Amino acid sequence: MKTMLKFTIINFIIGAAITLILSTLLILGLRVFIPSLDAPQCFNDYEKCAIGDQACYDRQRQECQKKQDEYFEAHKEYAGKIFIAANISGLVILLVGIAIFAFGLGTNIAAGIILAGAFGIVYGYIWGWQGPDDVLKFGVGAVVALVVIGGGVLVNRMHAKAVRELPETK
Repeated sequence: MKTMLKFTIINFIIGAAITLILSTLLILGLRVFIPSLDAPQCFNDYEKCAIGDQACYDRQRQECQKKQDEYFEAHKEYAGKIFIAANISGLVILLVGIAIFAFGLGTNIAAGIILAGAFGIVYGYIWGWQGPDDVLKFGVGAVVALVVIGGGVLVNRMHAKAVRELPETK
């Protein structure tokens, strides 16, 4: 009994470590391949104006607003890229985890990889929500749902087959 508990605990720890490491790598990979944007800094621009020069203040405010509007548009495009890249990466990782489970390479490994894939998908939705339109978000969500449901069906079938093949104990 103690031996089984030890293996259960270590398998849980291995699966959790795989999830954390792959999730961190996914985020770092997104940051490397899709660099984030720097927000415009306009607060020092007003120091260039003479005291009481309202025209200068208005011009600086308009320039700052223009920079912020450009940043907002660029950020929307960035969010769309993050959404797509994180969801594709998450789906690939999820499918790899399902395949690892199907080939019997370790439930702890497969579970950790599957959870990291699910994290990538959720990360894409959270950080990329402002980017794509609702049609794309729905389409990606439908594909993700089909993959997760299909993976669940596959795992359930493998479980049912394994149970049927177990020798009966009396």
